[in-house]
Amino acid sequence: MAAYRPERGRRHDDSPLHCNRSRKAAYKHSSSGPRARTVNTSESHSGSQRRQLAARVRRTSRVQEDRFVEQDTHEELIHMGRYPFVCAYRRYLRGVRARLSELTIAERERKLHHMARLVQRLHGVGKIGSTNPAKFEEDDIIEIFLALKARGIACETLRKYISMLKSVTRECRNTVVDEMLAKGKLVVGSDRREPTSLDKDELEALLDASKQVSGWKRVVCRFSIAMMTFMMLRPGELQKASIGDLNTTKWTFLVANPKGKERYGEVKQLPIPDVLKPYVLEYLGERDRMLRSCGIENATPLIPSIVCNKAGFYTQQGFGRLKKAIVEKSGIHFKWKTLRPTGGQLALDAGVPIDMISRMMRHTSVLTTERYYCRARADLAYARVNEAYNSLFGHEPAIAEKSV
Repeated sequence: MAAYRPERGRRHDDSPLHCNRSRKAAYKHSSSGPRARTVNTSESHSGSQRRQLAARVRRTSRVQEDRFVEQDTHEELIHMGRYPFVCAYRRYLRGVRARLSELTIAERERKLHHMARLVQRLHGVGKIGSTNPAKFEEDDIIEIFLALKARGIACETLRKYISMLKSVTRECRNTVVDEMLAKGKLVVGSDRREPTSLDKDELEALLDASKQVSGWKRVVCRFSIAMMTFMMLRPGELQKASIGDLNTTKWTFLVANPKGKERYGEVKQLPIPDVLKPYVLEYLGERDRMLRSCGIENATPLIPSIVCNKAGFYTQQGFGRLKKAIVEKSGIHFKWKTLRPTGGQLALDAGVPIDMISRMMRHTSVLTTERYYCRARADLAYARVNEAYNSLFGHEPAIAEKSV
């Protein structure tokens, strides 16, 4: 089987779209094409008759061209080159640019590219009949579903893969995934679990381990851990922050790039808690010294990444390398996004009501906070219920004797 190496973002001269346009142009200028038909303008026809005949020919030409375009578009969906799944998912991603953010599109492209490799491999071993989404049948969808499920991915992630597969097949006028979901032939299931967060000791271990990282990374790691935890920020909200978003006079931080910006996300200004202020002052001092040493007067990013003595924003890959350095020093495996629920869980354990934590996290519903971020721990809940019962029924003889 040939190596699967589709080139992203390029359209060759022999691509399906180009070939279709070429066929269209050749058809229009050929002797059999609609444009080749001429109007008989002999002197036997009057001016009115010639105009009527010309209008009839134009209407006929437009109808024939529309039929040709419709047929050509259908052929384009059926014949999409060597890697039709890649052509189909790129067509789908081009169509969602107006409603999805660049980060979301990039994430879906990564997942769909992984799925394209999976489809190519399944076709190579004969488990599916085609790699073209327009030709997928129920057996093909089941094989793709089982191959994804065999990788041990979480149900929520598997549900995203199936949703994207449904969108790609829809783009090719194939509704097989919709029909299978409606009939119950595809059941993803659920793996709901308690939100993942770090405890107080693990958080302190990460902050201590960040001191062992060398150079500018040490300062960035320590500041990022503190900000994402105590401000309950998403990684992207801190990564894209500007120096002007941080106000040390009023001690506020402006979340200028929230999730879903310009759609449903709301730009908000949050107060900085007292526990975070020493980390902020330490970071700003180190930041100024670093910029001066590089000969940079001003830098827009709050957390600048210095490349060739120029300050830019950190990328997701850059933040990933920072996390890897902390994991190596601390031995604690975590994700940047784990720090947001960690801040909420620590506050909840300390007695802060869940509705206030939900407001701090900028959620529109407390249910979102409880389901995905933080909830009352079982051991604390049992202990408090036990205390409540003792206070209510402590005078009962059985309870009084047991407490003695």
